[in-house]
Amino acid sequence: MQMQVERQPVPLRALIISIASLVVPVVGVFQLPDWTSSGAGMLIWLTALIPAFLLSYYRGMAGVAVALSGGMAVITATQVSISVFSIAQPDWGLLMAIVGVYLVVSLGVATLSELLLRERRKAEEVALLDRLTGLPNRRYADMTLEGSFAAAERGKSLTIVMFDLDKFKAVNDTHGHAAGDLVLQAFSEVLKTTTRRENLSARFGGEEFITVLRDTVATDAEKFAERVLDRTREKLFPWGFQTASAGIAEYEKGMGSFEILLSAADQALYSAKENGRDQVCIAPRFDQSSRGSGQRVSVTTTTVPIHPDPRSTTTLIWVVDDDDALRGVLTRVLEKGGFTTWNTGNPREALDAFASTEPDQRPTIVLTDVIMPEMSGITMAEQFARLDPLIKVVYMSGYVQSKVSWEGVAGSVVAFLEKPIEMKRLLATMHLVKNREPLKGERVIGPEKDDPLGPDSTP
Repeated sequence: MQMQVERQPVPLRALIISIASLVVPVVGVFQLPDWTSSGAGMLIWLTALIPAFLLSYYRGMAGVAVALSGGMAVITATQVSISVFSIAQPDWGLLMAIVGVYLVVSLGVATLSELLLRERRKAEEVALLDRLTGLPNRRYADMTLEGSFAAAERGKSLTIVMFDLDKFKAVNDTHGHAAGDLVLQAFSEVLKTTTRRENLSARFGGEEFITVLRDTVATDAEKFAERVLDRTREKLFPWGFQTASAGIAEYEKGMGSFEILLSAADQALYSAKENGRDQVCIAPRFDQSSRGSGQRVSVTTTTVPIHPDPRSTTTLIWVVDDDDALRGVLTRVLEKGGFTTWNTGNPREALDAFASTEPDQRPTIVLTDVIMPEMSGITMAEQFARLDPLIKVVYMSGYVQSKVSWEGVAGSVVAFLEKPIEMKRLLATMHLVKNREPLKGERVIGPEKDDPLGPDSTP
């Protein structure tokens, strides 16, 4: 496993200009032989150096080497043509002197460009690398997941493993943060030595880690996770042993966003911890051919009224999102739309408050981000549903790639919103979900950006 920073691509326009600049002197020699052999006409030969300037910016020394090789090939081929066709020859001594000066300038530009490219790579590596563990960070994992998920949508296998260090907070509280850092580094080393080069392991945040296994099914991922857990137990620390738990989820059609896949792995991880920790749990699959009898409907095709009505003031919505700014905006918009809201940025805090509230005073709808620190929105909603099977849930995701129709999410009525969220869509969806009676197995999918709400349905 290696983290690779992509090099800046050479624009097509730069390549076309480079090729054209090599063709110009050749055409000039054959079309205007007398002029190109004169002092002024020899300047046309300098166009062969243009690729060196252009490619040095994008590829540094490597670009200059390619460009100068092309220029030398053109000059050599032209010289051969001049001899064969008895064309007037230029003052090669003067020409070579000019070319030499520009060659020095090109190499200087290339050296500066190479230094800038190296600094850029270092900056990107710092931005995409977790400094404590040396593993790729959350940002790089998201970038990898987005590409891998797109491949899974086209038919490739994809499995995610989420790891969490057991009772890590106790290590920090009892032995200090230096001991906690030691555990994180030791576990990271296990991941580095266990993960194959074609896959990716990254620190996802805190004591959570993720491994992206391309072209891998859940059963093979389970073997990988077991090896990681076994090697973790072999690590001996001054205070004893450290264990970890793992949750596995395999891509299924209808997930629509890699955040849904991550949440499925998070649910499995939560189950592993509930069952005693130090074990691997695989998320159950939801076969699309064995759906429940409930009808799937689209927000944009429903006939349910979505305009505010007097009952809106009695609907309590719990907004759960770790983004304070977004949570504030959502809360204000919903309250202006006639809803009452609670809000928190911590899913565990939301669970505790929900459990301690009288059933008739609990929120009837939860609006939650799919991915949050400590616990995903789908895992949180599953815990809500254990307390209130009729809870309705609207999920928000920032990485939707296709229509979400996966059935492994909690909620008697379910809807998905793609970030950034249009406010009219938010209100339309919440009114729809509020008025929709729960049906067994029902999923309300949408609204979708490519299927906009009509003017008559805007609240």
